[in-house]
Amino acid sequence: MFKQLQVALGTLLLSQLSWSTHAAALMGFEDSAMLMTEIGRYNQEWMLNYSPALGHAIGVEQMRMSGKGEQATTISGINYTGLIKRWNMPAAQANVWFNGSVGEARGQFDGFAYTPSLQFDAESTRLYFLAKARMIRAPQMNYDTAALQAGFSFYETGFNQTQPWFVLEAKTMRNNDPGLQITPAIRLINKHYFLEFGITNPWQGEGFAPRLNAMFVF
Repeated sequence: MFKQLQVALGTLLLSQLSWSTHAAALMGFEDSAMLMTEIGRYNQEWMLNYSPALGHAIGVEQMRMSGKGEQATTISGINYTGLIKRWNMPAAQANVWFNGSVGEARGQFDGFAYTPSLQFDAESTRLYFLAKARMIRAPQMNYDTAALQAGFSFYETGFNQTQPWFVLEAKTMRNNDPGLQITPAIRLINKHYFLEFGITNPWQGEGFAPRLNAMFVF
């Protein structure tokens, strides 16, 4: 009886994790669509994809960014996301993802653009970690980025309830000012969405930059 209770509790916990880990994921569940967007002073981005099979998604993506004293460059392209490896643990999950797009850059830099990236994330119902490296290239353009995120939830919730998290991100971007961006943020996760609001480099006084991230699965 005790063993059966352990199994039941484990199943319940994994069901709660199933969306929580998707807060770090780059796609929804099989046969779903996902819309993601980031709006900030230093770059803006959105991606819409569809997942025809577990671990694969294809879609469209557009990002806009600029270096110090430069005209903004907009990259529009076709995007692919693939799950390379997943580890399911009794009370957590970890993943390695590939994500990338090919398309066209317009603005300060023009021509063929490509944005391959690798992402590792690990998450339980209370703790979260992510590491990501991304190339953002076009002729004469290099906006390669690297980011680390870590966070914790304030309390556990049910599967259909909204769970608040605190997340801290450190991000670098080549040829961008500032080169190091530190963003503390509050993230709200629900079954079909997350919303995140943060302040990049809040110690800069008038130079601080609000940032909004959002993800919706439907």
